Amino acid sequence: MDEKAFLCVSPWPEVYPSEQHGAFEAQHIVAVADGAVPLLWLALFREGDVRHGPAPVGTDDEQEWVEASASVAGRERALANLAAAGPALDRLFGPPVAAHAELLRQALQWFPGDWVTVEWWDDVRPVPPGPPDLRAALAALDDPGLGPDALLGLCRLDPGGLPDPPQPGAPLLPYLHEHTEPLRLLLGRAFETLVPWEHPI
Repeated sequence: MDEKAFLCVSPWPEVYPSEQHGAFEAQHIVAVADGAVPLLWLALFREGDVRHGPAPVGTDDEQEWVEASASVAGRERALANLAAAGPALDRLFGPPVAAHAELLRQALQWFPGDWVTVEWWDDVRPVPPGPPDLRAALAALDDPGLGPDALLGLCRLDPGGLPDPPQPGAPLLPYLHEHTEPLRLLLGRAFETLVPWEHPI
């Protein structure tokens, strides 16, 4: 299995735009993650952003289209969702999570397109979470009293292993290098374009 998740910003509001539009390019991929979706990617969305649409299965020679689900939000809504998620993230996981949301906000400013989505893949097969699981995870961002379990089920991270926030005024690059792996659980890693949690702007 080769499970990956991709955070995409593109001109298209559909699920799995990489397969539906020939003009989709690497520059539309903000970051990639191996095996599970980074927690802060989910903070870009809410329950009402879950959409359904076609996605391909198989190779170009033997391909069929299946119904898939994904979260899709306009860029400004996604950024507003991310900002609004701060109190819930603090309550669910503590300051180590919410303090890093600014790095994701910075990254999203530099990518073309008005629509933000996540694509889940296992090699050539789309493997999005089931709509009930996705909605349950996103619901916790509006109502942290629901607890973190649904979010952790999609992110597969250990909250106890997350780094403390960087110290105000301290050099950021040494901090990022020291905490590369836990930051990838929150934010993913660069695909082809530099991201500010690997190379500060």
